[in-house]
Amino acid sequence: MGKLICIDAGHGGTDPGACGNGLKEKNITLKMALKVGKLLSECGFDVVYTRTKDIYVALGERCRIANSKKCDAFVSIHNNSAANISANGIETLCYTKNNLAYYIQQNLIDELNLTDRGVKERKDLYVLNSTDMQAVLVELGFISNAKEAELLKDESFLDRAAKCIVKGICKYFNVNYEEVDKMEKVKRNYKYKNTTKSFDVVNWDGNNYIAVRDLAELLNKKVKYDNTTKLTIIED
Repeated sequence: MGKLICIDAGHGGTDPGACGNGLKEKNITLKMALKVGKLLSECGFDVVYTRTKDIYVALGERCRIANSKKCDAFVSIHNNSAANISANGIETLCYTKNNLAYYIQQNLIDELNLTDRGVKERKDLYVLNSTDMQAVLVELGFISNAKEAELLKDESFLDRAAKCIVKGICKYFNVNYEEVDKMEKVKRNYKYKNTTKSFDVVNWDGNNYIAVRDLAELLNKKVKYDNTTKLTIIED
């Protein structure tokens, strides 16, 4: 597929984010990021994370990671909070309104049945105005709202939310999530010259499909996606 997605778990380390109802935002966002990344990998996307553990990563560094890897999309995951404890719902933020934000927001609202706070432009947010690719920031419910905080403590709810985000990403990149979800995921060993590596592959209709970046790694080549020509390029 060749599409590389940067998943950003908001806050972390010395920055707990919003806190309330026994929750810290940094813990929820990390759980969600790992869930989303795993599902994306199963769908054939390549994934890079800004963090995979409870550490502080500066905003500039988050953007540098995505830009230096030439990612095709940047998805930052957060939770909302407000002084008004009745504030509730889900919203997706973006620098300028775009289909990636709309698709993610719509899937979350359709599946989770929470208040639709809409897609909103936020040109002041660093991770949205300093990334070179399409970037969105998902505000997945209010920690300050007791009812939504209980949902955020529920692993099954987080699993459903992660699937919604991935479905939105898949739709944006014209990947049929429902078809991918039916595919059998297996591990296969591949050998090239004197190198043997094991990769996750998808078995579909009797054929095994391997991610372009995994194949390139085996062949010791580099892969990049050209946003202008819409071509995946394999380089020596």
